[in-house]
Amino acid sequence: MYLKQLRHKNRSVFLTWMLSYISVLLVPILISGVIYGATLNVVKAEINRANQSILVQMEQAIDSQFKGIESLSLEVSLNRRIASFISADPILSDSDHYEIYQIANDLRVYEIANDFLEGIYIYYKNSDTVIARNNRMNIEALYDHIRLEEQMPFQSFQKYFDQWYIKGYHSVVVSEENEWRPTVMYAQNATSTIMNQPGAVLLFMIDRSKLLEQASVPEEGTIFILDEDNRFIASTGESLAEPALHYSDMPEESGQLEIETSGSKLVASYTTSSITGWKYVMTLPAGVYHQKMNVVEQLTIASILLCLIIGGGVTYWLLKRNYLPIHALIQSLSFKAGVTFDRGSNEYSFLEQALSSTFHEKEELHNKLNQHNNTLRSHFLQRLLKGQLDSHIPLHESFSAYDLRFPLGGFSVILLRIEHFGKFHRKDEDQVHNKRLLHFLIANVVEEVARKSVNAYAVELDQELLACIVNHQLSSPEEQRGELEHIAEETMSFIASHADVQLTAAISAQQEGEYGIFQAFQEAVEAMEYRIIAGSGGIIHYADLSGSDNQGAAPGGYFYPLKAEQQLIVMVREGQLDKAKTFVGEIVQKNVTTEPYPFHTAKCLMFDLMATLQKVIGEIRIAGKPDMPDGVRAIERLMQCQTVGEMRSQLYDMLELLCGYVNNNREYCSNPLIDKVMKYVNEYYQDENLNISMIGEAFSMTPSYVSKLFKDLAGESLLDYINKTRLAQAKLLLTSEKYNVSEISLMVGYNDVNTFHRIFKKFEGITPGRYREVK
Repeated sequence: MYLKQLRHKNRSVFLTWMLSYISVLLVPILISGVIYGATLNVVKAEINRANQSILVQMEQAIDSQFKGIESLSLEVSLNRRIASFISADPILSDSDHYEIYQIANDLRVYEIANDFLEGIYIYYKNSDTVIARNNRMNIEALYDHIRLEEQMPFQSFQKYFDQWYIKGYHSVVVSEENEWRPTVMYAQNATSTIMNQPGAVLLFMIDRSKLLEQASVPEEGTIFILDEDNRFIASTGESLAEPALHYSDMPEESGQLEIETSGSKLVASYTTSSITGWKYVMTLPAGVYHQKMNVVEQLTIASILLCLIIGGGVTYWLLKRNYLPIHALIQSLSFKAGVTFDRGSNEYSFLEQALSSTFHEKEELHNKLNQHNNTLRSHFLQRLLKGQLDSHIPLHESFSAYDLRFPLGGFSVILLRIEHFGKFHRKDEDQVHNKRLLHFLIANVVEEVARKSVNAYAVELDQELLACIVNHQLSSPEEQRGELEHIAEETMSFIASHADVQLTAAISAQQEGEYGIFQAFQEAVEAMEYRIIAGSGGIIHYADLSGSDNQGAAPGGYFYPLKAEQQLIVMVREGQLDKAKTFVGEIVQKNVTTEPYPFHTAKCLMFDLMATLQKVIGEIRIAGKPDMPDGVRAIERLMQCQTVGEMRSQLYDMLELLCGYVNNNREYCSNPLIDKVMKYVNEYYQDENLNISMIGEAFSMTPSYVSKLFKDLAGESLLDYINKTRLAQAKLLLTSEKYNVSEISLMVGYNDVNTFHRIFKKFEGITPGRYREVK
């Protein structure tokens, strides 16, 4: 059932032909795969058999040597002189020393007869004597010469020889030229014929290099022996580093493993000695081990590739010959008619249906383009205003495609901003719909008003901003200004009267040519930004923004010097509301309202004025009077203002609160004596001797009393007031380059310039020199 559905879905003649040719190609490929698998198993079995044969031969040779050592140990233990010396007393006699000499000669004979032995030692427990062929020693000297492990303590070494039964092979280390060299030792005890008398231990040191001397090692291969403690006994390699294969990795009597060490792969074959239990291991690089198998694999791959190349060539030739005419026809139809061919379908059915579907899709596409023409034209006008058009498409072709007509040479842009939505304002879900309806109304009104005399197109930019591109004759700026202003006034009047919606209009200067539309739009945007200065609900011309610099204002900044700030602080501290309002109005008038002024600079001025009032709050605050105006709230309200007029109103409100606070609490902060003290300080601040004692003498009071009285009534210490008065004059002098810091220090009453630096930084946070650089 599944195959029937598959054939039904895949009806392409190309697929049918392809499956037929592939089935022919699979026959030799399958045959090659079967041959490869059988050959690979045969070669692998032959290699394993050869490796195991080498290991078995080596095992038999080494085990034969071990059996010879065991026979030799039996022969040595039965030696008359060696056996009789077991009963020697701990204190040796002259005859005992002669016996030792004879035993050493016998040991020398045994060693010469067995070239795979490095040495033979006999340890007699009763006399604590160790006899070798060249010398005699005790158990401690033997410990210094031979150990089972390099770090083995003497107590463990002694305990090993105290065992009643000892027999076996061990990997030990031998001291040679102050270094420990690994070797192999066979140990067997020889018992005494006398009951309860300690016997002797025979030690045979085996030359480990002779163990594998006759081993047949394959090229690039390595053979090594591991004991049950995973230690190297012998190896055909140059080094005896940590083995890559551990004893625990080889649980069987014999076998084969693949391992990876130092980034290279090895094949390890192993067998187990029936005498010692050691593992005899032979390792080969994986590349060498698989060399023959790789040859078989290469032959198999070559045969498969040959089948694929020859069969693929024949298949390609037949498919091309049979399918090329149909493919060419379908490709031509897909390319020219834009119809996609499903390769799973039948080619003849596709050809039958393609022509009718092509014409039907083209008709639908044409209808959709007509329906969305207005949306596409709006997007094009938005890109035209922002200068984001494709440079490789001529403008006149784009104008023709979107049915836009600009027959005249002059261009201007009118921006209309919605200040509030009037009758269209809703708080429910219909708000979005109402905004779209209002945008549609404004766009149609401004186009209709403009087209009475010129050609115009309106487009929505965002939720509150619309733009109208006006195409007109190039004329004088005055004539063009009047015509554009008339369009804006009539549109704003109509919308205000019928929809109760307030608009702000920004008008650019006239530009020549279609490529001047982007410049006109930028000018209108810049003029709309000036709305924060001029206020909302009016008409702003870009030409009005190019006036001369403000009188008194610094280029790129505003006019609000330190002296003016100090005057404003004095007015507020004295509660002079009318003077403070007049003074603030003059500052704003001088900087903002007399000439066009950057809106961000106007904001900076307003925040600077508010910062001055923040300073006043800190100076006039009276302890225990919680009705001080909140300066933080005042700054938050100022940030929410949209125009300079609103900001100025917030400043006036703050002035009223501060002056009212001063006047309402005048009894707390006004005292004739304090006024006289302040006047005295202002007159004599240049005197370097001016201090609390001098003021006390001037008013016939003790220094402590006048200081406490001033602190209670003025809210700050008298010494701080003296320093602030001096620093206020110093800051005025620092704004000019006429005097250096040392001269200014003397002029304001500090005879030590370091004291002046310290006090200035304490109150102002920076040094006098840095203050001069900033100002």
